[in-house]
Amino acid sequence: MPLIIRMSMKGRTNRPFFRVGVYDALTRRDGPPVEYLGWYDPKMVAQDKQFVVDLERVQHWIGKGAKVSDTIRSYLKRAGVKVPTKPTARVRKAKVAARKAAAKKA
Repeated sequence: MPLIIRMSMKGRTNRPFFRVGVYDALTRRDGPPVEYLGWYDPKMVAQDKQFVVDLERVQHWIGKGAKVSDTIRSYLKRAGVKVPTKPTARVRKAKVAARKAAAKKA
């Protein structure tokens, strides 16, 4: 079951609110999470209260192999959390080429 840390939309018209949680990768946008980690309120004036998450739990789930959405990755980066970056296409192609070369030698 691949997990992803992402946002689900709550709120109402002209007043968006997002819950940050750990979801199964196949769960729909507003589906039930495995665990809620915090929230994001884009209308909040105070920047330090706009994005609130339990950083300890985020690190726990990243350690368990959960992937992080691009949006959450940028917010966590602002909060000073080290998040593993997604490999670029060039890196992925190099890894595939290395595996093929190793397979030919074996």
